Amino acid sequence: MTRHRRCAIYSGLLLGIVVCFAPLPARAAASDREMIEQDWRKQDGIETRRYPITHAEALPRLFERGDALLRDLQMAKVELGELPKRWEALRKEFRSRRREEADSSGSTNSVRLLTSAATVADSSAMEQLWRRVHELRREMVFSNPLARTGPLLFVKQVPSMFSHQLTQYYGSCARPGGGVFVLEEPGRTMRCRQLAAGELPLGSYQHAEVSYDGKRVLFAFCAVDKAPANRDAHPNHHYHLYEMASDGSKLRQLTDGPYDDFSPRCMPDGHIMFISSRRGGFHRCGRGPCPTYTLALANGDGSDPRPISFHETHEWDPAVLNDGRVIYTRWDYVDRNAVHYQQLWTVRPDGTDVRAFYGNYTLNPVGVWEAQPVPGSSRVMATAAAHHAMTAGSIILLDVTRGVDGLDPITRLTPDALFPESEEPVSHGTAKPAFWRSPGGVTKPPPVSQDAKWWPGHCYRSPWPLSEKYFLAAYSFDSLIGEPSGNPANMFGLYFVDAFGNKELIYRDPEICSLWPVPLRARPKPPAMPLLASAQKPGSRITYHESRDGTFFLENVYNAWPQLPDARITKLRVVQVLPKTTPHANTPTVGVANASPGKQVLGTVPVESDGSAYFRVPAKIGLAFQALDERGQAVQTMRSLTYLQPGESVSCVGCHEQRSNAPLSQRTTVARSRPPSEITPGPDGSKPLSYPILVQPVLDKHCVSCHSGAKPAGKVALTGGAQGRYSVSYNALIGRVSFSSWGGKPGDFRVVNSEPVSQPGFFGARGSALMKMLLRGHHDVALSREDIERLATWMDANALFYGTFDVADQARQQRGERIEGPKLE
Repeated sequence: MTRHRRCAIYSGLLLGIVVCFAPLPARAAASDREMIEQDWRKQDGIETRRYPITHAEALPRLFERGDALLRDLQMAKVELGELPKRWEALRKEFRSRRREEADSSGSTNSVRLLTSAATVADSSAMEQLWRRVHELRREMVFSNPLARTGPLLFVKQVPSMFSHQLTQYYGSCARPGGGVFVLEEPGRTMRCRQLAAGELPLGSYQHAEVSYDGKRVLFAFCAVDKAPANRDAHPNHHYHLYEMASDGSKLRQLTDGPYDDFSPRCMPDGHIMFISSRRGGFHRCGRGPCPTYTLALANGDGSDPRPISFHETHEWDPAVLNDGRVIYTRWDYVDRNAVHYQQLWTVRPDGTDVRAFYGNYTLNPVGVWEAQPVPGSSRVMATAAAHHAMTAGSIILLDVTRGVDGLDPITRLTPDALFPESEEPVSHGTAKPAFWRSPGGVTKPPPVSQDAKWWPGHCYRSPWPLSEKYFLAAYSFDSLIGEPSGNPANMFGLYFVDAFGNKELIYRDPEICSLWPVPLRARPKPPAMPLLASAQKPGSRITYHESRDGTFFLENVYNAWPQLPDARITKLRVVQVLPKTTPHANTPTVGVANASPGKQVLGTVPVESDGSAYFRVPAKIGLAFQALDERGQAVQTMRSLTYLQPGESVSCVGCHEQRSNAPLSQRTTVARSRPPSEITPGPDGSKPLSYPILVQPVLDKHCVSCHSGAKPAGKVALTGGAQGRYSVSYNALIGRVSFSSWGGKPGDFRVVNSEPVSQPGFFGARGSALMKMLLRGHHDVALSREDIERLATWMDANALFYGTFDVADQARQQRGERIEGPKLE
């Protein structure tokens, strides 16, 4: 692959008939002018390959968008001088020229006949008018005080060789080229300079971050001298964190080791939060290896990097909200469809108080990434993107006071670009056309914009909000390409964008993408939130409680959404969700459920008569809860997970309560009147989970006498001998159990897998034909309470067979032997 130049040095000036800047070299100025005008042409559909239009056709929309901008600037009392009058004069000139050209054509229906054939050449005068309107619109855009950002820090990067949400951040998929740059005078010149030029070897860069005082820059870098031939060619290449002064001096590496560390964020208390594969484990749903990466924390000097999230799969893009919380994207597909549910969560800077923020029951968009707080607002700006492609799509504004799921909280800031993969297919980029599409959440397809007709698949990314209406972003006319291909090296340039449809190019390198723009200046620091345990000084290590556990308080299990059926809840079952420790999907399987996470049952805790529960659980492991009826069957199952830091106490209103509900009341509950309950262990064989130990003894006691031999009753054999991956009895019974399995059942996943919301009693023992038959009575079988608990525990644990991904341990379990437990918890 050709090595990309360190910086495209343009010394151009902004073309304008009134604004005057210091003279610059004519050749460089022409380069800027040509690039800006070419961008205008592409935005307006002039001379495009698809549906080309004329300059005259382009002008009405240009005036419409400029009018909206002008009104907003006037309402904000921005000093515009003679600009409004000049704008109106151009509009009058346009109307006059339309009439003249229509008259010369002998038509009374001037506009329609003038524009009936896009291939008809415009008059020279109309083209000049179009150019002057654009020049004045650009002047208007940069008269906005918010557009005067000062120098911008940004990153040049060649996108990864494999376009996917996971692989885009692996060093093993990195392609060389780029660096960290400063755009000196955005909107005036494209002149830029590289920071720390020549101090690092050839490689790939990501995610530049500016400290709150504006004096420090963090970024991720992976040394790589050539593009990998495939995903397996560079297994030892990784991104690490670096820092330098804002002038490029004092370059220093912060992290190392066989991990990918990226997306650094400065915390108000001096720590550094980032994303790291130090958590361990792999994704579950495709060809690997795709190591899991989650939230991590380091001291202010980069020392002591450690994971603070114990989620079982991937997380992305931490950013500090205005109130001091951290917002980030979490992939939350425990027993749910893998394409969806990459949505927004929040956490405190010490890793405590993990909560869903938006979209955990949302199918369109399939995911939201790159969330950033809007200055002076509770709203956040983000990118609605695809699963089977790198982060790029449509920029949205989220207001969770209007809801926490679906489209109601969303304002589309770039409605010209549809949500990829849900509203618009994403190309595989292969010679034989193929597309990624998951439209399950699209009830009414939105209209396809004219821009999308000119530039199918065009996309935005890297939003940096300046207000709710104005922002910096990267934009590409080129179509977003998804798995298994890579995207063009040079697809993205940097723009100043507004909510009215205007976007002005501020930088584009013809050879390489420009991404992640951020003003290189000091900015307000959000409050440093009180920590669970105080650090000795800003930026030093957070020392957690010496305890290895934490506590949960549930105010009322019946305060639930969806509403629970009329069943008395007596206990909560505490289930540990285990990370996958092998790199490829279903290699090995842990049960029939497709790409299932591992599970083991820690036990149960009591629910009091008033619906309250107060109990202790181990910290630093992924947990899910099930509300049990009097028989020990799960009435509702949590298809997500949570975790606690050591010593943390968390309270919640109810079981899957709507997050718009009022906070905890001050009522006295039975559970709070006593110490927290300890977990009562589940039946033998539930930890580690083992079908041969948990279920087979019940079958041996009650069933095998009839269901065995050459002619088993009903042709159903329930013996415990190995059969294929599992056992004879498991293979016979699994079809009579309701378990969650995305992509493993025919039909609409929303129906057959109860998505996006888990309906009570759909899965597990209460939803299984097998348990219903046994409870009705099956010949003279008399199951004890312990027998029912064993069977219900297995069915409610998604009917898994194994309690580990380790192949050798699975072989032991299949033989009915005991194992110590999973290698990674």
